[in-house]
Amino acid sequence: MKVLKVAGTIVVLIIIGVASYVFYIKSSLTPIYSGEEILSGLEANSEVYFTEYGIPHIYAESEEDVYRSLGYIHAKERLWQMDLLRHVGSGRLSELFGTDMIEVDKYLRTMGLSSYSEESAKAYIDRKHESLPLVQAYISGINQYIENNPKPLEHTILGLEVEPFKIQNIFETLTYMAFSFSNAQITDPILTELTSKLDSAYLIDLNIYHYEGESTLRSFDDRYSEQADMAMTVLNKLKIPEFIGSNSWVVSGNKTQSGKVILVNDPHIAFAQPSVWYESHVISPGNEYYGYHIPGAPFPLLMHSEKKATGITMFENDEMDFYVEEIHPEDSNMYMHKGEWKEIANREEVIKVNGEEDVSFSIRSTVHGPIVSDILNEEPLDDVVTMHWVTSNYTSYMIESIYGFVKAQDIVELEKAASQIHGPGLNIMYGDSEGNVAWWAVGKLIKRRNEQLSKTFYDGSSGLDDPDSTYSFEKNPHAINPPWGYVHSANNQPDTVDGIVYSGYYLPDDRGERIVELLESNEEATVNLMKEMLVDDKAMMQEALKGILLQAIKNTERGDLLRELLKWNCDFDRDDFRPLIFQKWVNEIIKAAMKDEIGEKLWPLYKKSHTYKVATEYLIKNNESIWWDDTTTDQKETRDEIIRMSFESTIKDLSDSWGTDYLQWRWGNAHQLNHKHAMGDVISFLNVGKYPVSGANEVLNNMGYTYEESAEQTILFGPSTRRIVNFEDVRNDSWSILPTGQSGNYFSPYYDDQAQMYVDGKFRKMIMNHDLIKQSNSKLVLKASN
Repeated sequence: MKVLKVAGTIVVLIIIGVASYVFYIKSSLTPIYSGEEILSGLEANSEVYFTEYGIPHIYAESEEDVYRSLGYIHAKERLWQMDLLRHVGSGRLSELFGTDMIEVDKYLRTMGLSSYSEESAKAYIDRKHESLPLVQAYISGINQYIENNPKPLEHTILGLEVEPFKIQNIFETLTYMAFSFSNAQITDPILTELTSKLDSAYLIDLNIYHYEGESTLRSFDDRYSEQADMAMTVLNKLKIPEFIGSNSWVVSGNKTQSGKVILVNDPHIAFAQPSVWYESHVISPGNEYYGYHIPGAPFPLLMHSEKKATGITMFENDEMDFYVEEIHPEDSNMYMHKGEWKEIANREEVIKVNGEEDVSFSIRSTVHGPIVSDILNEEPLDDVVTMHWVTSNYTSYMIESIYGFVKAQDIVELEKAASQIHGPGLNIMYGDSEGNVAWWAVGKLIKRRNEQLSKTFYDGSSGLDDPDSTYSFEKNPHAINPPWGYVHSANNQPDTVDGIVYSGYYLPDDRGERIVELLESNEEATVNLMKEMLVDDKAMMQEALKGILLQAIKNTERGDLLRELLKWNCDFDRDDFRPLIFQKWVNEIIKAAMKDEIGEKLWPLYKKSHTYKVATEYLIKNNESIWWDDTTTDQKETRDEIIRMSFESTIKDLSDSWGTDYLQWRWGNAHQLNHKHAMGDVISFLNVGKYPVSGANEVLNNMGYTYEESAEQTILFGPSTRRIVNFEDVRNDSWSILPTGQSGNYFSPYYDDQAQMYVDGKFRKMIMNHDLIKQSNSKLVLKASN
């Protein structure tokens, strides 16, 4: 009996101890949104009003005070995310997560992210730009928060301290953003392998120009896919969002009901928790704006004021080239370039590993860039392949440029600031209170002998395709106040300038076509129309292909199902069953047509490339394509036979997964959104979701996924915000939403308070009305120390 009492007492004490620890953690880590906190370095007290959904409105007496306060608030809400971003941008993930990230760090460092960020930070400091004191104040605010407050939950669990921030960390965050834009690291190895193993007729049928010239790589090696696979593996393991694509349009007053400009933007970024953007409204004498910040960077990539608004999409230009180097037959440290043997450069790197000894490795490089084939440890290439990346080969003025967006007084100053961006390639979208609308494609564009050739590996020895020069900014695609009354971008191919077609990894025109269709059919656009467009689910590709597909199965015994499919309006509604059929059907058709030629090994990678999306509609419309014949059979298959066979397999697979009553199937059951935290595989409560959602690949509500043959499609990316700036009443009638919430702190009420609103297609106001702001009950005073 005494033993039982003792055991019971021990259990009670353990429960009390655990409960006390949890209470201590929660009470010490729950962010405080009111009261007073000391912030050294302020000239005067700053007042921060947190309105509904945790948006901070920072009132300060000087610009330096604004950015010192902003750094402090960013750290309060997103410190784990900020620390994670800089570790990615410097190739130091092993310091956080241990040995599992060593190969990822090697890849990132070989790509040059760390060294480029270090050099960029030094050059920026040496230039003594007018923004430097503001950046220094921002860093000071971050570091004061770190010094005087408990470390985040994630650091507590990992047993890690948070090291002070420095200016270099800002460049690490921005450089990672640029790196994640590039699709070349996945697509170029795949296309190089396809051009070496398939007849050119196959490539022509995919609308990919197959160029056969004197420096085209013609050697055969079925392991180039290893390079693409390595890139994909790294991106999947990074634990932070990739920048994927975007929609944006800016409508002039000539096409709006109010006669005023409306700017709309929804950058498409991989989903994660916390969300990418942190919204802030800052006010100081002579300066006020509402901005979307990447935490860890002081100036917002997206912003608006009463005078102007900016947005971004990804340009998708080709800024990364690969070269096969000719190595000396007797000296592996020498390579051929323009008729002479040159020595391969070598740089030593040391990776610190959490809980383990340091790991050293070498990065070799030629005139073209780092030798990326060195990091393929499991199955190295016979060839030595190097990479040239525009972003890392020019001095970065990114901080000055984004600062210029904030300070620009008119469209001329904004264009000047935009022209300073050399990489990554972006589309800068612009509207203002004067009625101007504009779009500029920014980034240095390489002058190439042949633009199409850039999507396969070059012969590095000849020097004929070296990236020796770029076009001037004036030659970049752009549109300023066009007579049709709007500008738009959806990662689609831009028009030529002086007859030049710039190579890129542009996406199908489906979203761009839908934007134009809706704007052209509405002469008096309103904010409500913009909201409807942002959550529009109509699939232009399915609309274009629906007739071909249904005609091929017109004699099917499933007449009842055929009648239901004929009635479909091509909207990917989560409560409809027909999207589930069509998305699987189209992808089954492409698999049946192409997988036999592409091969088992390359197929999973090909599906993840932009080429897969671009070629799908083009191929299905081509009844005579060489791809329709199944090379594994003795007979010659036709397009209609492939379509019918794919339809039957689609219905069988869906019946096996969801039951035989197709009226009970739902797109939302297979298409669900889960916002995963970097530590969510181990600590699942940090994740947010799952939510059944509408939308699909390449619709305006671009809820993207790589097609999988399993019952569910894992949503990988989508709108990182849905944002509307209305110049009829900027302060009271501009709208936004985030995928989860403002805070990255699990104990905050703003951790996931927008998640359900987001999947339901709802919006909230971006308030800039001072009277409304100051009615908030959550007021934090950051006090200047005496």
